[in-house]
Amino acid sequence: MILHTALTTARKRGKSRAGKITVDVRQRNENSLVFMFSLGGKPLGQAKIPNDSIDRLKRLPDEFRYMNFEEEDRDLDVDRERAISELKLGLKSVSFKAQVVRKSEVRAVTSREGNPLLVCSVTLSDGTGEIPLVVWNGQISAVSEGDFVEIHDARVRNFRGEMQLALSRKTGALTVLRSASKPQIAAISN
Repeated sequence: MILHTALTTARKRGKSRAGKITVDVRQRNENSLVFMFSLGGKPLGQAKIPNDSIDRLKRLPDEFRYMNFEEEDRDLDVDRERAISELKLGLKSVSFKAQVVRKSEVRAVTSREGNPLLVCSVTLSDGTGEIPLVVWNGQISAVSEGDFVEIHDARVRNFRGEMQLALSRKTGALTVLRSASKPQIAAISN
């Protein structure tokens, strides 16, 4: 269900859904409604919408009737793994598995607060594309070229005109699932 249908349904029933977004009527006024939008039980925002605007949603212009909203709904699904080819600037809570195909030289930099830091970039590939991920300090020695890794809770940003990943400060994680430097033990069968 797309957003305009969810709003008109919520007005009638008090609650509705638009893909993964839940729409609740929080307050009914004489001339307007206050809607709460949430994703996975977490509030996204609240909006006061005039009743006449909701009435107009019943009579959408033809150019809106045939639009494909499936891709936009897919972008709201923050819990699913993504392919690198699907990544777009501004996406948050990105998670996927990939192989480290390149690791840049480690550089020493100074933070805005004047603290010394180490930084490098690892290029990740999942077969659908490649994207650099910035790694800092202790993360640098934990990952090597050829490792198979899992990225959890990263954001896609623009750095010097290039799309790259950055892990969320509090919840982002880079986990080495299979190290290229450690020999793999193969099962031997007779």
